[in-house]
Amino acid sequence: MDRVGLRHRLGATKAPDPVSDQSKRPPSSIPDAEPKPLDEPYEATVAAAFISSKGTELLHFAKRKVEERGIKTKLVTTEDKEHNVLLMSLPSGEMMKIAEELAIRKRDLEGYVRTFRSADVDMFTTNPDASDLFTQSEQILLIEYCLDKIKPDNTFDDVVGNESILEWCQRQHYLEDVFPLHHQQSAKDIMAELSFSSPLYDVGGISKLQDYFGEKVALYFAFLTFYTKTLVSYAVAGIAVTVASTFMNSKAALLLFLYSIFGALWGASLISLWKRRNIEIVYMWTSLIMGDSSDESLMSMTKKEDLRNKFFGIEVSHRITGEKITVFPKRQKLVRYLLSAVVVLFSLFVSSKLMMAALDFEDTMNLWLEDKAHLYKWSSPFIMKRIVLKNVPLGLYLGCLNVLDFVYGLVAEKLTLQENHKYHSEYENSLVLKLVLFQFLNMNAAYLYVAFIRQDYLRLASSIRSVLMIELVIGNVKETIVPIFLARRKRKAKMAEALQKKKEENPDLADTEQFVSSSDLDPISTQLDMDPYDGVFGDYFELVRQFSQITLFAAAFPLGALLALLNNFIEIFTDSYKLVYMTRRASPKRALNIGAWIRAFEFISITSVLTNLGIITVTANYASAVVGKGTSQTEEYFWMIVVEHVLLVARFAFMTLFEGIPSWVRDQRAKERFLASKKDAAGAPSPS
Repeated sequence: MDRVGLRHRLGATKAPDPVSDQSKRPPSSIPDAEPKPLDEPYEATVAAAFISSKGTELLHFAKRKVEERGIKTKLVTTEDKEHNVLLMSLPSGEMMKIAEELAIRKRDLEGYVRTFRSADVDMFTTNPDASDLFTQSEQILLIEYCLDKIKPDNTFDDVVGNESILEWCQRQHYLEDVFPLHHQQSAKDIMAELSFSSPLYDVGGISKLQDYFGEKVALYFAFLTFYTKTLVSYAVAGIAVTVASTFMNSKAALLLFLYSIFGALWGASLISLWKRRNIEIVYMWTSLIMGDSSDESLMSMTKKEDLRNKFFGIEVSHRITGEKITVFPKRQKLVRYLLSAVVVLFSLFVSSKLMMAALDFEDTMNLWLEDKAHLYKWSSPFIMKRIVLKNVPLGLYLGCLNVLDFVYGLVAEKLTLQENHKYHSEYENSLVLKLVLFQFLNMNAAYLYVAFIRQDYLRLASSIRSVLMIELVIGNVKETIVPIFLARRKRKAKMAEALQKKKEENPDLADTEQFVSSSDLDPISTQLDMDPYDGVFGDYFELVRQFSQITLFAAAFPLGALLALLNNFIEIFTDSYKLVYMTRRASPKRALNIGAWIRAFEFISITSVLTNLGIITVTANYASAVVGKGTSQTEEYFWMIVVEHVLLVARFAFMTLFEGIPSWVRDQRAKERFLASKKDAAGAPSPS
């Protein structure tokens, strides 16, 4: 990293002007930066929105650097004149070179998936200009990889790590954002995959998501769809247990015990079957098998873009190859990890104090409702007393939790940044660990306290039910109705402005022509007004929280799975709608799995065996009804511990039974190798 830049970041020096070389100073005007109509022939892939008030020198410098890398550009100005937008696309020849560098896997004309090579382009397309060779997400991936390689020169100060020139401009507030552009027809095709009668994505829908948004987003929706499908059986079992317990109260303990066993096996099957499904999806996309040693090396070749530009360190020679590589000293990394651990522990301490205060407030409120609420006219009605005031402590607690989650999220992100991870995957896994650990204790500590310290089964069931119902209603209102309302309001204002402009330009316009449609709006300004896409991280986080609520305390509220199922049907549509119509287009990221999130699900699934049997044994005091009346409570607890160990072993065996490579994938690989050997014998190139 540049020493002057490092001194400036520490406050030792003042940064000079970013571009001080007089020979690099462009003209002060932008003659070609005029608004262009929607139907212009230039097909842009990515846009960089520079802030007009910051001048044009840096804009032209960046434009020249981008063009030197073979990227085609066009400069336009938004209608409000607030942004000069650099539109960029990559010619087919450049795309092919970068695709070969990244070892992109593509399906050839014969149906085989192989590593792309420019020399073999005729195997992938019959189009002379190869314009149909790459999907939209691949085109964006290739140009963004190319843009990441354009670095600031030595006239730039305060350069962080290995960041690109556009990242530097954005961090210094010369540039608002760099984002891929939406394609209206492709976006409509994705939303057409969902309907009231077909609320889940099928294989074709997931493929469209992959072509448009890339593997990472497609894998999220594939997992959400798979998880929602498996929830059906869990929800049906929960309904059956609830109904049966109502009519056969004497059998309630046994029914809850059986439901806990079913939940443990259901959680194991969800994780195991998803891993199999993950292997199938990756094989369909890349023809590579996760877990196969030879394929793993090919997979590692495709992750060059996983390097974080903000990683910094010292240059050393590789002990084997002798090449210059950047490393971060282990001692400094250890110190930063220890700092993260201290901050996380302190945050958990604050969370536990908040939980205790909330429970004390709830006790005080319940006592007041019983003893004094009837003395006041405003608090006497049933709705006010039993519905509104009864849930005030819970509402305040959930509000405080959301604030604490938000603050901790910012802290966790800062801590993970200062850990200076080399790869995006390492960075994300570290962030997932912090957030899941905090969320697990922050959200569930109160329930665990009520279950095992206060041993109040009815209060536990009531709390879980209230939280799930509140999140089902409030969560969807906050994430769906409010954003859609605000987006439509903003769009309506834009259309009103466009209509006013149309009237001013055409005073004699007939009444029948005094209207505007979406096509009359400036597409660049429209997309720039959208919120930036913040990735699938928050979406996975919500699923982990939901999964913990419906599995850890299933014995207290079996209908939790039903509420989660209803929520997920809505979630699939709303997440798709937001991605397509309400946020800037997501940058495609290649991925082979859902990362550390699957380990979070595994941890919660194992813990749920302990918590549910603990609720049955300790909280509800149903042990005697499950294992029979013992000579003492200690004996009953002993046999429940035996049951818990047996269930954990059964769960492990269940996962082992279902995990592994699907047979059809093995058969297809064997068929490919057989056909490849025949081609080798005939002298033809084989898939690789």
